Amino acid sequence: MVVDRRLRVLFLIAMVLLSLAGMRSVWFAIAKADTLRDRAHGQQTIQRDVLAMRGEIVDRNGVPLAVTEPAADVSVSPQQVEELRRQSPGQEPIVLARLLARTLGVDQAETLEKITSRKQFVYIALRVPETKIQRLRDLAAKKDPRTGRRAANLVPVHLEPRNRRIYPNQAMAGQLLGGYGDYDKALGGLETSLDEVLRGRTGKVLQTQAGSGSALSRRVVEPTVPGKDVELTLDARIQAKAEEALQELGQTYRPKRATAIVMRPDGEVLSMANWPRVDPNDPAGSPQYAKQNTATNFIYEPGSTFKAVAVAAALQDRVVTPETTFTVPYQINVADRTIADSHPHGTETMTPGRILSQSSNVGAIQVGLRLNERKGKDAFDKWMRRFGFGSKTGIGLGEEQGLLLPVDQYSGSTMGNLPIGQGQMVTPIQIASLYATIAGRGMRHEPRLVRKVGDKPVAGSDGRRVLRPAVAKEVADMLAGVFEAGGTASAVKVPGYTLAGKTGTSNVVDPDTGEYVENRNVASIAGFAPARDPKVVIVVVAEEPAGGGYGATVTGPAFADIARFVLQYQKIPPG
Repeated sequence: MVVDRRLRVLFLIAMVLLSLAGMRSVWFAIAKADTLRDRAHGQQTIQRDVLAMRGEIVDRNGVPLAVTEPAADVSVSPQQVEELRRQSPGQEPIVLARLLARTLGVDQAETLEKITSRKQFVYIALRVPETKIQRLRDLAAKKDPRTGRRAANLVPVHLEPRNRRIYPNQAMAGQLLGGYGDYDKALGGLETSLDEVLRGRTGKVLQTQAGSGSALSRRVVEPTVPGKDVELTLDARIQAKAEEALQELGQTYRPKRATAIVMRPDGEVLSMANWPRVDPNDPAGSPQYAKQNTATNFIYEPGSTFKAVAVAAALQDRVVTPETTFTVPYQINVADRTIADSHPHGTETMTPGRILSQSSNVGAIQVGLRLNERKGKDAFDKWMRRFGFGSKTGIGLGEEQGLLLPVDQYSGSTMGNLPIGQGQMVTPIQIASLYATIAGRGMRHEPRLVRKVGDKPVAGSDGRRVLRPAVAKEVADMLAGVFEAGGTASAVKVPGYTLAGKTGTSNVVDPDTGEYVENRNVASIAGFAPARDPKVVIVVVAEEPAGGGYGATVTGPAFADIARFVLQYQKIPPG
């Protein structure tokens, strides 16, 4: 009797528990269905980004300057390493550490310490080439003939796709190209300015995987779009020659930095070289100041290379003619300032051409003063701006715009400074644009570096007329006198060719005192060749050569060396 009662109680309890379990199952099935489904889905399905291949950068002849190869950041989950160790049969952490060290070239002891830490994940190596990743997979999949087991289980190893950027020519055009760092970030130069077209579009995939981490299925949600290749106007051979010439200049005169620009009169840049050189394959291997592209970001007082502005403007505005004469003493007073020529001389009669060839400060000031007297006090300012000074050139790189003093802030002596290249701040690319305008028969084109994006050519600017063709030719003839006997650049020669241009030597201002510092200057030369039918424009600028030095002496040899190579390389006939 008692036994029957106990059985009935136990049976009742069992039925109650069974009913509760059934009700809970129904509740889970109905009330929690969406939550459980989402949780299961989240555990098994992962959305991953698929990085697009970055476009290549090549020169105008197809020479690769920046290329991309598939790579990955390799990380490890220490938690999964520990889970593998506890399985039967387990995998000891040293097995994975040994394999990673062998294939990725990392330190084994350091790797073992990382993968056995308590962190959620640890990075082992960044931007590992696909060739090394595949070797890792192959060695891990290799089976032991005795046990039939794989050499290593790679479930704890995670690969994050990356673009590994390679610059095949090492330091060539380093500052211009910029660089490409970890986590797919452009590090300046063309890599930054062209990032939108080079980068492409990242794709997305949904990957379903088993609890072990192995992929079960993969579905593309958004396809990747590869980045576009970019063809530059640059010529790798001219770039190499310009850098070679700057290297010799740097070793001889030890400036802080130097740049050489080679471009065509239509604005196409054939070379943009900098010294000291920087290897974009090793961004951390150079000091920060050296990474700056001096051609577009160095601002300085241009000195005598700017005298061409005063003469060209006066000719264009018909204030002077090539035959106009000026009585030029050794020095001139402008308001409270006395300005002298670089070398003592008696009072001379000079034409605009002689003013340029002798680089007379007094003569250039007289031309500038006459321009403002005849055409208004803002005439010279308008001409500086018409030639592009005081604004960016539009080259498509990060660039400085220089500095021009507003006319309403002129002092009485300002027009004693501006015509001789003092009191305004310019960049080397702006000076190159000035001389390209003269060489291009008075048409000013925006300097450009990009020739083609993908399969589409990039058209240059139509240009804007600044000088009448006759005036441009008159100025070019005058600038040819600078390289003739008695001119400031008479020692700069390219046998068989007539050169035209202007040298410049400008002092450096001490930012603390506001005064010019003795033996600290910027040496430069700007010009084109052949003088009668210009095909190439060259500008060389050296910042603070050791002990000072004139433009012709410091930068003249590099100018001649580059000009000689380019004229012969491009098969431009002598004469």
